[in-house]
Amino acid sequence: MSLTTYDGLKASIANWLNRTDLTSEIPDFIALAEDRLSQEVRVPTIEKTAAVILDANGAVTIPADFLELKYAFYNENPLERVSLTELRGYVKTSGDPVIFAREARQFVFQPIPTMTATDRLIFIYYKDVPALSALNPTNELLEMAPQLYLYSSLVEASNFLGSDPSRWETSYQSALSRLLLHARSAEFAGSTPQISSGY
Repeated sequence: MSLTTYDGLKASIANWLNRTDLTSEIPDFIALAEDRLSQEVRVPTIEKTAAVILDANGAVTIPADFLELKYAFYNENPLERVSLTELRGYVKTSGDPVIFAREARQFVFQPIPTMTATDRLIFIYYKDVPALSALNPTNELLEMAPQLYLYSSLVEASNFLGSDPSRWETSYQSALSRLLLHARSAEFAGSTPQISSGY
């Protein structure tokens, strides 16, 4: 079956394990694999761009599907991320923000702007892809890298069965390394190489 659907993935896991008695457990293997993938996979396929609005205190709630921030821009100007300690030592002023930090489930910014209809605060971040289920049979990560779903699920299955997961772990790590290397190469494809002076 196709590895790009939830049912196809479940069938493939059963086939690779050569087991027909794990129908109830295989969804758990996939769920555990998805938790791992959300922590380890950072590729353009799961990037998201979102416009957000600051409140009167210069804060914005972190999006519900947020995994990791890549860039933040205010009116096209890049913002610098700093520690919360450094931000708290900043003298509070008004104006366009230049720095920000995370505080619990918010990002806070300094200076604090009075946003108008023409101002734009943009987040580019890695998002948590929707979990696979009968009602959500595929997602962009499964379509792009089904081997990661398969091998990481097989690792979890081996842990459950008390068998050695190293075979599947090696395959997973190899597939992940290839994917991340491709993502890094694609990030700068077509750009002109720059050679910096040694002086």
